[in-house]
Amino acid sequence: MTQVTLNIPDQDLNFFMQLIEKFNYDTTISDYEMTSEIKNLLDNRRNQANEENNIPWSEVKSKLIFNKR
Repeated sequence: MTQVTLNIPDQDLNFFMQLIEKFNYDTTISDYEMTSEIKNLLDNRRNQANEENNIPWSEVKSKLIFNKR
């Protein structure tokens, strides 16, 4: 699999995301890189989380609303 990083103007993000989702590609929006300290903290929280409270990413993603800035 190849990973592509793009810089999309804020005003075009909603359109771009709709276009990409039509191809059923996995999408991730990232405005920053996480430090190893933050990654470790998140990993620890995830390991301690109650799995029955987890929500599938596909369900969460379908509920996201991308607002124009």
